[in-house]
Amino acid sequence: LKKLCRAYLVDLGWRVESKLPTVEEYIINGYNSSGVPKTCTSNFIGMGAEIATREAFEWVTNESKLMKACSVIGRLQNDIFSHEYEQKRNHPASGVECYMKHHGATEEEAVEFLWKKIRNAWKDIAQEYQKPTPLPVVLMDRILNLARSCNLFYENGDGYTDSRLMKDELTSLLFDPVPL
Repeated sequence: LKKLCRAYLVDLGWRVESKLPTVEEYIINGYNSSGVPKTCTSNFIGMGAEIATREAFEWVTNESKLMKACSVIGRLQNDIFSHEYEQKRNHPASGVECYMKHHGATEEEAVEFLWKKIRNAWKDIAQEYQKPTPLPVVLMDRILNLARSCNLFYENGDGYTDSRLMKDELTSLLFDPVPL
């Protein structure tokens, strides 16, 4: 939680100082402000001490490549689909605005840059699955599934903020039986 609070304070500092960070600074801070590490860690709770060991929690909290990749996916997909709406509500700048300002780029170029970062994050996830880690695969799958959830939330726009965009997916999940 301390890291999340610090990340929000950094965001607030940028806003108060009217400072627009570079996209690289933004992504680094976004690792913690996205909340992805905290969500993944909380998913481990209740899985049992045999699976969610102390070593597993330490591995996750040490900013693993897998966790960073998942955070990039969540943060940047959110930025791509919600930056216009958030700017109307006076939110801090997103990765889109940071890239546009510091690179003199168009919105389209900024979005393409962020999609490239997202594609590279998926490659990082694939690489992490190929390497031995102290983390049981079932825990790695929790992190992977959170990244997959981000894709689902942002498939048709910002479904995280506007749940109406998720109506079909939620209806299917809750009411359509899965054939066995």
